[in-house]
Amino acid sequence: MVTVRELSLMTIEAVLKDGAYSNLKMNEMLQTYPLNPADRGLYTELVYGTIKRKLTLDYYLKPFIKTKIKGWVRRLLWMSLYQFLYLDKVPTHALINEAVNIAKKRGGAQTGNTVNAILRQMTSQPLPDVTAIKKQPERLSIQYSIPTWIIKHWLTHFGADTTETIAANLLLPGTQTVRVNRTQITVNEAIAQLRAEGFDVQSDDHIDVCLHVSSHGVMTSELFQQGLISIQDKSSMFVAEYMGLQPGDNVLDSCSAPGGKACHMAEILNGQGTVLATDVHAHKIQLIDHNIRKLHLTGIRAMQHDATQPYDQQFDKILLDAPCSGLGVLRHKPEIKYTVTPESVKSLVDLQLQLIDNVSQHLQNGGTMVYSTCTIEQLENENVIYTFLKSHPEFEFDPIVDPRTQQHVNTLQLLPQDMDSDGFFITRVRKKG
Repeated sequence: MVTVRELSLMTIEAVLKDGAYSNLKMNEMLQTYPLNPADRGLYTELVYGTIKRKLTLDYYLKPFIKTKIKGWVRRLLWMSLYQFLYLDKVPTHALINEAVNIAKKRGGAQTGNTVNAILRQMTSQPLPDVTAIKKQPERLSIQYSIPTWIIKHWLTHFGADTTETIAANLLLPGTQTVRVNRTQITVNEAIAQLRAEGFDVQSDDHIDVCLHVSSHGVMTSELFQQGLISIQDKSSMFVAEYMGLQPGDNVLDSCSAPGGKACHMAEILNGQGTVLATDVHAHKIQLIDHNIRKLHLTGIRAMQHDATQPYDQQFDKILLDAPCSGLGVLRHKPEIKYTVTPESVKSLVDLQLQLIDNVSQHLQNGGTMVYSTCTIEQLENENVIYTFLKSHPEFEFDPIVDPRTQQHVNTLQLLPQDMDSDGFFITRVRKKG
């Protein structure tokens, strides 16, 4: 039998060593190894917490490592230290015993003794003082477990106070929100049914189909299983809301997978328009098709297509939810911050400019295009849209309402602390004529 901590370590290894996506790997593991609600909560906390705070945990660990240790042992020590520092309900002796048992089972008695000695030292002696790090970028990097180069970017763009607020908020648990499929059920009916299933549900102040659900077990609900609700972050829902969809619109979602925004648009149109959802990868088209069927949607189809290449038709509305660094969604995918590099951001910017240049050519005169990303990196956001407008004078901003101020803005950068949701960038432009 696999214990919850063994399962947590297996998942952490799959993410940090093998490159798996944390959210997908956790869902896969929970299907293979079903856990009771209490253990599922601990599992989620251990996996996300250890990955989110990896740099901090390793900073604390380094002075206590006297000999070379294997990667899995280091990850086991991170996970154990996370419990000691951040989980009040786990007794110190229990977490040490659990770690030693895992170490012995996997690496033998000597490894168990090593883990035992290190953890007993770490839990009984003062840990290194992060505040003693003199250089601000390096200190914030270790304190909030975000690579230094990202911190430096944010300090330049946002300033010290906002950078620290962003970093602190990205360590918080992600809020669970769902989107009601109003082609199948009313919002009030969805609230009532979720509450009847035992979920604590609150409506949202800005998006009427957005519901806040207290439990991350909402995937087990009847409504989710039947396609009456979808799991989607609130910030992501704003994208379809800003499309300004009207009956009869012919809409393109050019980089659609897994299709959440395309399905949201189809729900808004409710058969009174068409949505073409495209993606370059065939297996992702299957995923979009699955979601379309599950949500019982009409007026939407998925097609494999490379959005850097021409389409054979024109559209009234276009969404380019561009591939990006993902630095706005670190609550849900914390491993991203350890793999993205300045070079990968530059490559993404080149791709984003190529995509927007191509898809914009397929917009009708007078039509609008929304450009969005799930990052807070200025190079991928403001810089891309201003570069595009400079070389495409036939386009102009079509202002949208900032939900925080109710003021019209040309570009909207939502930060994680703004609405307790993901960091997201959204802008809308109109083709003149």
